[in-house]
Amino acid sequence: MDKSAEHLEIIKLNNLQLAAKVISDKLRQGSHVGKRIGYGAEFEQYRHYEPGDDLKRIDWKLFARSEKYQIKESPIESNFHLKLILDLSGSMNYEEEGINRLTYAKILMASLAYIAFLQGDNISLYFLQHGDIVQVVAPGAKSFQSVLYHLEKAEAKGKWQNDFKDFPTLKSREKEMIMMVSDFLQEEREWEALVKSMIHPNKEILLYQILGQQEMQMEMSGNIRFEDLESGHTFHAEAMDLMKDYNQSIQSYLNQLDTTFQLQGVTMLRASLAEPIAELIFRSLSNKQFA
Repeated sequence: MDKSAEHLEIIKLNNLQLAAKVISDKLRQGSHVGKRIGYGAEFEQYRHYEPGDDLKRIDWKLFARSEKYQIKESPIESNFHLKLILDLSGSMNYEEEGINRLTYAKILMASLAYIAFLQGDNISLYFLQHGDIVQVVAPGAKSFQSVLYHLEKAEAKGKWQNDFKDFPTLKSREKEMIMMVSDFLQEEREWEALVKSMIHPNKEILLYQILGQQEMQMEMSGNIRFEDLESGHTFHAEAMDLMKDYNQSIQSYLNQLDTTFQLQGVTMLRASLAEPIAELIFRSLSNKQFA
């Protein structure tokens, strides 16, 4: 089976946990598991026990041999928090060649959550919709299953606000990785304002921009019915009359977005709906700024 057919099969599985497992297995088969989403529990060295340390981290077998209280340490601190943020505005319902953007985003987020779950990381989930941000899953022992449940139920509709509201919930100063999935198509600079509001030295922010190939480079002919997925407004037009201006405008916008998000601690990855999700995740884990 070629990559595009296999990609479509995964998209159509209609089971987020199974899709996430398939993608995780593909990454393992490709020997891409050396890169981690978070800090997790990989063992590297010992240190002496200090008051306040979790007793579960003491190596009791070592204590039995040496009578020394030693703590297993991972390469980086193990209290890593992965914060997943999903755009649920109406434009996420865009579909191309049988692949729906929201479905793609859900499988991507489920796969990222699954990898983090296998690493023992904390996971939380937020939805952006109707000009507001809502935390639907808090970090906890059952957070992975809760992430899957809420992703399954999520529906995209309405539009994202453009009045640059302030969201204190995104301004945590804790050490965390934020992974946000959207089309990042904006009327003014609302996505730029949102991302900038989250920046902090303790955070790494990874932005996944998911677009259809026709959105990035229109190649159509004939009288086409166009629909604004956020407002529901429709109109008919000759595609050839729009194509040149549209392609120039979208390329200018994407170039401007690339420049805008060249910020400390921020990485943007642009993917087409045709890109296999496992390849996109590998690309993100291989990114030098992010890794």
